[in-house]
This record gives sequence, structure tokens and C-alpha cells, in this order.
Amino acid sequence: MLPMNNKKPKIVFTTQLSEEKRGWLENSQFLIESEPFIVIEYSMPALWRSQVPEKMDAWIFTSKKAVKAVSPLINDLGIPKYVFAVGSKTAEMLEEIGIKVTIPEEYNARALAAMMKELDLNEVVHFCGNLKAADLGKLLGDGVNLTSIEVYETKLTEHKMDDLENFDSIVFMSPSAVRSFIKQNSVNGNMQVFCIGPTTREAAQEAGMQNSIIPEYATMDSLMESIQDFYF
Repeated sequence: MLPMNNKKPKIVFTTQLSEEKRGWLENSQFLIESEPFIVIEYSMPALWRSQVPEKMDAWIFTSKKAVKAVSPLINDLGIPKYVFAVGSKTAEMLEEIGIKVTIPEEYNARALAAMMKELDLNEVVHFCGNLKAADLGKLLGDGVNLTSIEVYETKLTEHKMDDLENFDSIVFMSPSAVRSFIKQNSVNGNMQVFCIGPTTREAAQEAGMQNSIIPEYATMDSLMESIQDFYF
């Protein structure tokens, strides 16, 4: 639904967007702004390398950030038989560095755990951040020894958005961005909320943002299609 004044919808992403990515997202139909509510700090490999077991049956990556953090050492760690990824973009990033990847049909931790339970796995490593969304250890059960290794840290950069009323829509790319945003801000009834996936939408709904939309797939392309379908 195009705004009543026929102006281009103005959309704010609550994550850092590079000028290149913002230019790719922005077109003749939208105005895109970036207002980061989280920052990512990557851990030095020396701080986590010793935590990686010598023998592993599988690795798990649930974000591209984890892949970026581990990739410099990927060949030195001894790639296991199975490497799992949640999300097509995470899988693509692993495949680009020569890793064969298995992904669940649904991009969530529960679907991943269900798939992994069908295999004979004992030692599994989850490369993750400090704010991992799901407890994979509980989902996998007692038969699997899961080692979670934090290779990056998500820090909340909470602040007040003085110009929030100037935007037609707000986009959340993670539950942590939602949590950071609501510490000093709230969404009025006229602003449309878009979330990258179901976990992020759950966080938004818990914060009182009931009118949120998620794309069919948890990718930037699918998200922008959802935004375009909503307005046009």
C-alpha cells in the first residue's frame, strides 16, 4: 500500500548497511536508511582455537558472521564429515570456501536438530556468537556432546531515534536488534514492521509489535520482495 502522499516509502534498517548494500537495496521505489542498534566484534582466533576438539563428527554454523570468523583457520581445524548450516546465505558462504554443506529444509534450529538426530553424531561443534538464539544442546539430546564456541560478540548499541516518525517502515534483522531498539524506542501503529525470519518476529511480537511481516525465505532478496509486495 503506497503512502497516501505518493512519496517513496522511507525504510530504516536497524543494522549496519554498507554504502554498496544500501545502494543495491535502494531503487526508484524506496528510500533506505541504516540505523545500527548492534555492532559485531570478531574474536581473535587465539582466544578460541584451543577450545576446538581434535576429533569432531560435525560443525554447525548458524550465521554468516560465524563463517567469517572461522574461515581464516578453516583448513587447519580438520574439516569433519558433516558441516551444517542454517540459512542459504550461510551455506553459500561456506561453499565459496570449498566446504560441502548440509542444510535443513526449514531455516531454524529445531529443523536442524531433527535432521542431525537421524545421523550417528557424538562430537559436534557449534561456531556461534554470544547471543545465540537457541539451545542446540537441549534440542539434540543427551546422546550428542555439543561444544559451543563463541567466535564473535554482538553488542547492543541502544539509543534514541529522534527521527523515527519520519519512516514508513522499520526492518529488524535479528532478535538482538529488536531488544536493543526497544530499550529507548517504540513503534507507533502507523509504522510497518518487517523481520528477516520467525525468531526475529517472535522477539518483535514479544515487544508489542504485532503487525510484523516476514519473507518466505530468510534472505535479503526475499525480504525486499516482501517489502515490495506490501507497498506495491
